[in-house]
Amino acid sequence: MITPALFESKKDCCACGACLNVCPKQAISLQEDECGFLYPQIDESKCINCGACKRVCAYQNTDVKNAPLKCFAAVNKDEEQREKSASGGVFAAIATKVIQDGGIVYGAAFDNEWTLRHIAVDSLEELNKLQGSKYVQSNTGHTFSEVKEKLNEGIKVLYSGTPCQIAGLLSFLGKDYDNLITIDLVCHGVPNNRMFKNYISSLEEKYGAKVTDFAFRDKKLGWGKNASACINGKKIKIWESASPYLYYFSNASICRENCYSCKYAGQNRPADLTIGDFWGIEKQHPEYLNSSAWNEAKGISLIVANTNKGITELNELNDYLDLQASSFEKAAKGNAQLNHPSTSCNRDEIVDLYAKNGMGAIEQRFLSKIGLRKYSSHIKAFIPPKMKRALKRL
Repeated sequence: MITPALFESKKDCCACGACLNVCPKQAISLQEDECGFLYPQIDESKCINCGACKRVCAYQNTDVKNAPLKCFAAVNKDEEQREKSASGGVFAAIATKVIQDGGIVYGAAFDNEWTLRHIAVDSLEELNKLQGSKYVQSNTGHTFSEVKEKLNEGIKVLYSGTPCQIAGLLSFLGKDYDNLITIDLVCHGVPNNRMFKNYISSLEEKYGAKVTDFAFRDKKLGWGKNASACINGKKIKIWESASPYLYYFSNASICRENCYSCKYAGQNRPADLTIGDFWGIEKQHPEYLNSSAWNEAKGISLIVANTNKGITELNELNDYLDLQASSFEKAAKGNAQLNHPSTSCNRDEIVDLYAKNGMGAIEQRFLSKIGLRKYSSHIKAFIPPKMKRALKRL
């Protein structure tokens, strides 16, 4: 019996986990390749060649037909939740409503070993685990199967993830559930977890102590892409332009191979709602910054409703979100991945260097080439928001 080939090329697999969840014999697991990226592998001794894994693959088989119905700029009305979020805090607001309605929320969270996995939370006390950006690919594990059980029990479920993960979930479920709400992210692409763990280890070696917390987006450094790490009880600033991991992520140099041809990087999105930062709002909607109580430094989100269910959900969030009308065209001006996938910037060279010589070689390459650009994010962080808006308009 010939075991099915799950993909012909690595660019054909997003590691969403749908094939793992659908296998009736649990013959599929996600394994790291030489660079640390996850790919499904079949245990031939368990496989019965039923073909379910091939049929469930949304990334290879299914085209998304949703189109943007409504678009908003938005901020969370709860200042504490907004402060803990990377942008305007819209995910936390939507998740809060679901939990208060007796539902359950799935999203990505780090464990104590810095492994990023999808987990479920059903209390507001645990919601902070899912908040904030994580520039790493999450392992969805068997959460698709868990979600199906919850839905069949009549429990309301909110599932958030990258667009390919949402498409994989929907393909696995095989039908629409009234009690399921899905959120996909405006995704830049995903590095792998091994590389991020190596980066954490390099910080621990540099400072001689364990990293106990890491924020990919610390808004105390301004609404941007600067990070911070908690080491020895102290918060260490990590500037985007001075960090090899953050710099190469922002330049799309360390993402998995399929990200550069992602079929979901456009206006056809699989989820009910798409969320992200409303980058460029100072150009597209200066009236919202000049005439409202919105503080740009605290982050402003965008929300795109892709389905009628998404619109219905937003209509029930008046007590949680401050929404201002926008358009997909305006939102896409500052979010390239709403138009097209990220463009590779020396990806093969950098990832191959990592596979052969590890994170240390990546850091050496970075230091040898970055020059004075290393200080660019420092400078940007100290420019007042009003001056930034004026400069961007010019």
